[in-house]
Amino acid sequence: MIDPETRDVLVSVLQVLREQTNYLHRQHGWVIAANETIEKHPDLAAELRAHPFYDQGPRPDVHITRSLLEQVDALIRKLRVQRP
Repeated sequence: MIDPETRDVLVSVLQVLREQTNYLHRQHGWVIAANETIEKHPDLAAELRAHPFYDQGPRPDVHITRSLLEQVDALIRKLRVQRP
């Protein structure tokens, strides 16, 4: 069993992780919007495609985000239930 102080710290860390996951998910959406806007301008689109970070391969972001949030929420619930 985890002592109450450690449990509270873990819950706090998990809550921050959850907030950051949501932030990164919103940021990902913004990047998609920016890309779609740039694609409407041929000169900018060519520069974007030439950038080394442009295409780093497929990644199932929505699934990763949903799964991470579910795991974080489950850990938070578990830690809160273990309170004496």
